Amino acid sequence: MKLEDIPKKNVFNTPEGYFDKLPGVIQSRIVEKQAQPATAGSFVWVLRYALPVLAVGFALFLIFRQSDPTSTPEDLLATVSTEDLTFYLVESDLTTEDLLDMANLQEDEIDALNNHILYPELDSDLLEDYVLEIDI
Repeated sequence: MKLEDIPKKNVFNTPEGYFDKLPGVIQSRIVEKQAQPATAGSFVWVLRYALPVLAVGFALFLIFRQSDPTSTPEDLLATVSTEDLTFYLVESDLTTEDLLDMANLQEDEIDALNNHILYPELDSDLLEDYVLEIDI
């Protein structure tokens, strides 16, 4: 079958007077869109531009309101629990020397730490437990 063998007939039809009425229908739709109130356009402007600006401003307000300029690093560190600090120090690769290098300790503070670490106070119950473990 060739293309030339296919009969050529128009299968599409339009209602009577469709193209005569078409310009009037298009014109009436344009007039309807122009007749809408201007407040809808300003509302779209508010949603598109002003609302995001207000949201960013509110977020910045919340961020800066929560920061306390009078708080010191010591105050912030005091809010962290001892267990959390211990867990962090155990899990990190920091050595005692690294920590002491970063800390600004006076010589008497270092001596007190060394005495506490090297010569902890042992109570009699703890010593007795050690002796019992050795005897076993």
